[in-house]
Parts: sequence; structure tokens; C-alpha cells
Amino acid sequence: MPSARLLTILLASASLVISAAVAAPQGKGPPQDRGQEKGQQQAAKHKHVHNNGHNLLGAKLKQNGHHQVAKLGNRTVTADVENGKVKNMAADDLQAKRVKTTMKMASLEGDVIPVPFGGTGLQFAQYSPDTYYYGYCFDDGFNYTCYWYPAEDVDYVSYTWDDYYPYY
Repeated sequence: MPSARLLTILLASASLVISAAVAAPQGKGPPQDRGQEKGQQQAAKHKHVHNNGHNLLGAKLKQNGHHQVAKLGNRTVTADVENGKVKNMAADDLQAKRVKTTMKMASLEGDVIPVPFGGTGLQFAQYSPDTYYYGYCFDDGFNYTCYWYPAEDVDYVSYTWDDYYPYY
């Protein structure tokens, strides 16, 4: 049982470290910094919504064409598929932003899941340093909605992809 107790202590410690790292300082700073801080607070109000684009497209991923994926408010979200790869996505008048990350964002529900790694430390279940996930994100002014795909589902070579920034 000592190893179970040690694992519990490690998990609790990791949770505290993660909580401290995520918490933002609330200092006022000089007046010129206040405008920047206010802009950051407004940006933080965007709710990020993560969708599994692979699952939403389903069998349509193997059919060339322009396919409806979902609805975003009163907008229709579509994907252009060619040779089993998503080439582009659109949501009527909203501009799509192409982003990439090593986190499996489509599986997150706002939780970080630490798991034992190699018996000596922790690794996050959604993290893989060698595997990228590609997303098409839409900002409607309130929500930042992303549709995520594994690399094999996306034509990522033909385009530029920004790193996903979760604090926008």
C-alpha cells in the first residue's frame, strides 16, 4: 500500500501545481498596463468549445465533396473533403482559423487527467509530444468553437497552421 499512498500524494501535488499555474495574477500595475489587462480579461471571457471533427464527419470523410458538419448558432459549418483529407472548413460568414496542438482537445471536457508515467512521474493523458492534432476554429464573438482532427484526416502540408492558444 505504500506505493498507492505515494501515487495519491503525487496526484494531489500535481493538481496543486496545475491549479497554481493556471491561476492568473490580479495585480493592478501601472495605469498603462490596465488597458492591456482589461483586454486580456475580455479575451478570457471567450468560451472554448472543442468538437471531434473526425466523429462528426464520420463516413463522409471518405467521400469527396462539400459536407455539412454541424450548426454554429444559425450558421452551417461545412468541410471540404478531397481524397480522404479535410482541405478546408467554413461557417458561413465566419473566418476559419487553422490551429495545431499536441493536446487531444476533442477529448477534453474542461478536465486535465494526470496518469502515472513510467512509475516515476506524471504525464497528461491528452498530451503526446510527437503527435499533432489540427483544428479549424471559429470565433463568433462569444465562443471560440474548434473542430479537431488527427493528422491523418487533414491536408496540413498545404497550409500554415498557428499554434493553438487556449487563453484567447
